[in-house]
Amino acid sequence: MQRLIQIIYISRSTFASSGLVRGIEPNVARILAKSRINNRRDGLVGVLYFGDGCFFQCLQGEEAAVDALYARLESDNRHKDLKLLSRKQISALSFADWSMKYVPIEKDMTRLLVKGGFQKFDPYLFDDAMIRDVMALLQSSADPEAGVKVDEMIQQSIAPYLAKNSKPQWGLVAAIAVVVIIGIVVFILKK
Repeated sequence: MQRLIQIIYISRSTFASSGLVRGIEPNVARILAKSRINNRRDGLVGVLYFGDGCFFQCLQGEEAAVDALYARLESDNRHKDLKLLSRKQISALSFADWSMKYVPIEKDMTRLLVKGGFQKFDPYLFDDAMIRDVMALLQSSADPEAGVKVDEMIQQSIAPYLAKNSKPQWGLVAAIAVVVIIGIVVFILKK
């Protein structure tokens, strides 16, 4: 019997934000596209929130797979100050339908931050109650249109990158294609 675990970690981005394209930061869109493919392959699920240069992520799955991904994250140069907030055994996956759920919930998150007395999203300042509130918000928020709109946002945010590079990275192009196909399949199956 496999042992399922959940971790919650935070980190700060090392990239300069280039603005939002249809509600999502382009660097985050690329991370999401790759994560969705890799997590599906590794049997992992989770949710990601990015705000004010900080990542807040929950990952769930078989213990060895979660630990392997966390070890890779520790050497990922797209973020720094990686901090594990919690690690616990779970009996079932909370995000079974999402290899990586992403919810653009700026208004809801802003309300939660104001309620908690925070000026901006800085999870390094959160106490246990605020971490639970953020997780509850992420779990209750819907990933738009069964992932289809987010996948479209990912596609559109990556398009300028591909246009600037005359020799696109074919791995990235393939990843985008897989994300789009998966989004279409999920959309059709949900009907």
